[in-house]
Amino acid sequence: MNRTLKHTILFLSSFLIIHLASAQKKKSYTDKAQGVSFDMVFVKGGTFKMGDKKGDLLLDNGVNPSIPVHEVSVDGFFVGKHEVTQSLWEAVMGENPSELKMGNHPVEMVSWNDCQEFLKKLNTLTGENYRLLTEAEWEYVTRGGKKMASTDAASQNIPMRAWISSNTDDHQHQEVGTKAANELGIYDLQGNVWEWVNDWYSETSYKQSTHSNPQGIQNGTTKVYRGGSFMSEALFCRPAYRNFDKPDVKMNFLGLRIARSL
Repeated sequence: MNRTLKHTILFLSSFLIIHLASAQKKKSYTDKAQGVSFDMVFVKGGTFKMGDKKGDLLLDNGVNPSIPVHEVSVDGFFVGKHEVTQSLWEAVMGENPSELKMGNHPVEMVSWNDCQEFLKKLNTLTGENYRLLTEAEWEYVTRGGKKMASTDAASQNIPMRAWISSNTDDHQHQEVGTKAANELGIYDLQGNVWEWVNDWYSETSYKQSTHSNPQGIQNGTTKVYRGGSFMSEALFCRPAYRNFDKPDVKMNFLGLRIARSL
């Protein structure tokens, strides 16, 4: 075999290996921790309008933290198909802190700080680098990703996708994945339990937002959570609605969802 042909074959082989590895990285998959499986969905990156000029959350001081509406681009990433369940939390942490203990329901009574400890242990067990979503990623996914984020579909027919106050007769969270998925095949982004995200909260953070993969302000006293819960009216489950509390707060309607960068 001559040298030129050999180099060509080596180049094509290397290209094919890299291409296959890249394709594999972008495929939705199932992972496992201590015998408990969880599904991760690949989300293509894209650009969308983040926020809501209608004013989702008008504070007592007259500030609407969901404005200005601004263009944001996010890279592709993986996101949990479901909220973190009590079964997964207990497998990783060795205990279930939830007020209402039911294994395939979302974990609750976990603070933002608790979530960081969970993620550290989960990453040790799996060898991955799981994290919370950024606020921008969360809103992008909830709006339906690249194909749907420019529409208002996620603000329509919310009770079809969400366990909220009007359709939970027992007024408690429900088993994950029992309402309709959104356009990306992801469940319970709206309703069931609120979901901690990574960002610090600020009334004016949207005015300071970067365009590409915004991470929010760099420090603060409260953390953002999104999505509404079984106690919420549909209005508070709209994708632009922002809520927040101190990172050590624990409530029976507040949990988490995990993500992973490519």
